Order: sequence, then C-alpha cells, then structure tokens
Amino acid sequence: MTYLEFLLIFLLPPLAWLLAHPRGPAGQRWLPLLMSAAALLYTAPWDNYLVFKGVWVYGRGRVLGTILYVPIEEYLFFLLQPLATGWWALWAEPVERALPQRGALVRWGGLAACASLSLLGAALLLEGRHALYLGLILAWAGPVLAAQWAFGGDLLYQQVAPLLRGVALPTLYLWAADDLAIHLGIWRISAQFSSGFQLLGLPLEEAVFFLVTNVLVVQGVLLLRHPLARARALALGRSLRPWSLLLALGLALNIPVPLWPRGFLDLATASTVCLALSALLWAGERLGGRAILLALLVCAIGWAVEWVGSHSGLPFGSYRYPEQPLTLLGVPLLVPLGWWAMSVAALSLARGRAWLAGLLMVGWDLGLEPLMTHYRVWTWSGGSSYYGVPLLNFVSWWWVGSLLCLLITWLAPRLKEREFAWTYRLETLFLPAGLLLLGFYLAAALTALAMGLLTWISSLGASSA
Repeated sequence: MTYLEFLLIFLLPPLAWLLAHPRGPAGQRWLPLLMSAAALLYTAPWDNYLVFKGVWVYGRGRVLGTILYVPIEEYLFFLLQPLATGWWALWAEPVERALPQRGALVRWGGLAACASLSLLGAALLLEGRHALYLGLILAWAGPVLAAQWAFGGDLLYQQVAPLLRGVALPTLYLWAADDLAIHLGIWRISAQFSSGFQLLGLPLEEAVFFLVTNVLVVQGVLLLRHPLARARALALGRSLRPWSLLLALGLALNIPVPLWPRGFLDLATASTVCLALSALLWAGERLGGRAILLALLVCAIGWAVEWVGSHSGLPFGSYRYPEQPLTLLGVPLLVPLGWWAMSVAALSLARGRAWLAGLLMVGWDLGLEPLMTHYRVWTWSGGSSYYGVPLLNFVSWWWVGSLLCLLITWLAPRLKEREFAWTYRLETLFLPAGLLLLGFYLAAALTALAMGLLTWISSLGASSA
C-alpha cells in the first residue's frame, strides 16, 4: 500500500461522511478549514526537521515525491486530519455550564502545565537520541497548548465534555490506522531516535503525537466557536500594538536555541534587535520622533561604557569581546541595544524609580552573564566563583543601570508607564528556563529568585510612585 492509497482508504471516507452529515451552525463549518491551514503552516517546518534527522523514514516506492524533505502525501495529511477532526468536533453540542469562578486561575494553571510540557520537551532534546522524537513533539505542541489555555482555559474547562468526546474517537481511529501503516511498511519510526516504549502496540511517540494533534484541533475549534472567545479575540486585536508583536517575536527567537546552539549569537542578536525596536515603538507612541534621539543617546552611552570597560577593566572588571560579526569598534551591537531595551523595560516596571530599575537590571544580568560567557559573546579573566564573573560587575551594573534610567526619567517622564513592563516579566520566565535547559542550575535558581522577587517589590507602592 502506498501513502496515497492510505489517505484514500483511511482519511477520505470519514471526511466524506462528515461532509455529507454536517453539524453545527452553517457559519461555523468553515472553522476546521482555518485549523487546517494553521496546522500546515506550523507543522511543515517541524516535520521537515524530523524527516531530515531520520526520525520518520518512508518505504521505498511508497510516496509520489517530496517537497524539501517531506512527502507530498504528508502535506495532504496535515490538511486532511484537522479537517476530519475539526468537523467531528462540531458534532458536539456546546454545553450550558457555568464558567469557573476562578477563571484566571484556570487559565494560568493551564498555561503553566502546558509550558511545563514545553520545558520537558526541550529537556528531552538535550538528553539524548532516544528522547529526540518525544522531545520534539512536546516542544512543538506545548507552546500552542499553552497559548490556547492562557487565552481561553476557562472556556475549555466549561466545554470539557465536548472536548473529551471530540478528541477520543479521532485519536483511537488514527492510532489504529497508524499502527497498520507501520506494519505495512508505508513509514517506520527510527529506533535510534525513539524510546522503544509502546502503547497498545503503537510506539509511545506516535500515540502522543496523534493525541496532542487532535487536542490542538478540537480545542481550537471549541475556542473559535465560543462567543466569549470571539469577544476576547476582538478585544485582544484592538489592544495589540506593533511593539507588542515585536516583543513576542523577540522572545520567540530564543526558543530554537536548544535545537541550534551554534546559531546562538545570530538568534540572540535578532532577538535583541526585536526587543530594542519594540522599546523604540513603545516609546514613540509617547514621545513621537524624540524617541529615536533618546534611543540613540542611551545606545551611545551603553556602547561607550562597554568600550571603555572592555579596554580598561573599568567599571565592570576585566573582560573582552572575542572577534565576532556585527560589532562597532569591537563592541557587539546587541550589547548597547540590550542596554536600551532592558533599561526601558526595568524603568517601566519600577515606575520611574531609577534605583529599583538598576536592581532589576542586576537581576537580569545574573542570568545573562553565565549565558553569554558560555557562548563566548564575552569572556572574563580573574573573576569570582560565580561563572567567572567578578562581584564588581554586578555593583557596576546597578549604578550604570540606575544612572541610565535616571537620565531616561529626566528626559522622558512618560516612559514610567507600566505597559512595557511585560518585557521584564516575560524575561523572568524565559531566561531562567533557558539556563535550566543548559544545565546552569545555580544561575537559573538565582535568576528566577532575584528577578521574581524584584518584580514583586516593584509592584509594592506602584500606585503612589
């Protein structure tokens, strides 16, 4: 049996039956088409990486051809599975059930649980070859699951019965079809990159894959058809600004680091550029064209301090920048851009209290130093036992950061507003998680403790600051 014959036998008949017996309001029957398009766009790069690594291998003569590394039929599968599962999900009638009283707690709890799956996946990627496939599944699905629960976890909790019914039958059906395809030799799962555990005779990773893909689709359909979710989406769309999209992109660029450690400097530079532009656009909404002059001034001061420091050892201690691209007279461009972006973020969180903003910068640097020295963005000599970084560095980060924030407050008092504080809060999640995955357990714990505690302190007396 070829892959195309597999699709014709196992996916087209249930899809045709669902089309012939539509359920749900006519205006909602297009929702699975949206899920199908999103699945193709999100899954195609991930699947190409799997096939490139040899996690999935296809039988000789079983496919029509490939686009990049993936068979044409696989792309069709990305489109057909969400359609079938999505139209099946529409059969479930909405449940008239009260929303949970603590909806925010449900949403944040779901976010934390799904984010933990992502971290587990990333940890498995670093663990070794036999964990690669499962790690890739969890690291790929976790962020989307987390986003769904952060957006509408209370709405999904309200619809738990339709959710379970929508997921159960397609998952069992695809488990059986996948098991048959493996036994017929249409594709096989590499023993080198999988755990060897089985569930009902199916490789554990395959069972998890079809379970999470169906959960993603059904949750997406339930959210898209829920009137409160649509109202939230409209409100969110009205509140989104270009700077917030750049902020999200800047943070997302940190995610591929475990898969591409050699590209750390490129990813870090791109991420910092996005964060700096995000800060510029946010400041521009409040200052107009003066925001460009302010950003150039802060970047110039940050560059000058780093140039003096790397040549004289003052004020941070003895360090240097190895040769690398994208530098200005020996100083990597990401460094002054980072001073600008995080000074604005810390000042926003501290509500104009420059001394506290300086402490927030020190908390961030507790995690930054081990990360940057590990990838040799800069190197220290004669430092302390904390990853070779001298204590003088952190003291200097406080007074340099405080003076920069004091200058920004003096020139642009409106940048004390709290909106851009989300940059620092999100870094409080991302930076310790990245350190944890790299095995810097002490740095991860200290960074999480320092940034979390300082974020809490910043909230005290904020209304009167």
